[in-house]
Amino acid sequence: MENNQRKRLRFNVFDLLILALAAAVAVGVLALRNRAAGADVGRETVKMRCTVELTKAPQGMADALEKGVDVFRSTDGAYIGKLADFYAVPHVEIGYSEAVGAWVKYEYQESVDLYMTIEGDCYSTGRDIVFGSVPIKLGTEVAVKGRGFAKVGYVVDVDTMGAAVAENTETGTGDGEALYTLRFDDARDFYVENIHVGDRFYEAKTGGFLGVVEAVTTEPYGESHVGPDGKGVYAVKPERCAILVQLRGKFVTKADGYYLGGVTELKTGANIVVESQYVYRIVTFSSIESIEKAS
Repeated sequence: MENNQRKRLRFNVFDLLILALAAAVAVGVLALRNRAAGADVGRETVKMRCTVELTKAPQGMADALEKGVDVFRSTDGAYIGKLADFYAVPHVEIGYSEAVGAWVKYEYQESVDLYMTIEGDCYSTGRDIVFGSVPIKLGTEVAVKGRGFAKVGYVVDVDTMGAAVAENTETGTGDGEALYTLRFDDARDFYVENIHVGDRFYEAKTGGFLGVVEAVTTEPYGESHVGPDGKGVYAVKPERCAILVQLRGKFVTKADGYYLGGVTELKTGANIVVESQYVYRIVTFSSIESIEKAS
């Protein structure tokens, strides 16, 4: 049960470019799940903490924060927990400079990144970690508000505080089994720390079961740019990597393809938003290692 007491690590602002692509899907999926969670009255809860990053916030917002205030999701007023701690750092972005021919960091003097640690009454289902009635995963967008502040941010840390997390033993159903790889591009090392062999992944939009993680590897991540001489160059991006997550999942055979969990077509090159109990992200079907039909 090594997954049961894992403390999540945080990531920084540069993941937002990818997270923004997945935010629209998250809103609908989490809203449906919230209604189910909210109806689960009487469930035993434990104290956990999550950290929400509010990027490019005005300095005045940091000055207005007070420890101990209640924090809500501003879209529907759902209670998340109390503000246990917070801090601000200068807002920094990284970009490729054609003039320099390298990646450079830009610091913005007029804004800060706020990190708000929220402590709430939580439970886990094997699919989600839920604060009150709000499912929380690393990488999901959440609009928070409280006395003196309101802003959209992203979950960058979940701390179970030693509490046991429900295990997920789902194996899926189908008439065949596939071994395939999902690619997490432009990812921070925090994702490596939060994806483990044995984790279950689902398609965020449909909830379809994708499979069980069998291996996790990383490689440098880079992008093609124009160098100072006007020629194309491939520049490895600092503080970033590509994560290759190999899964084994069962599929249903249809006339036009193989469908994991009966709903998600298995095809290389396709983008998909995935989630486990811990993380949420847009990824790419990188390769299919094997297809085995039931005899």
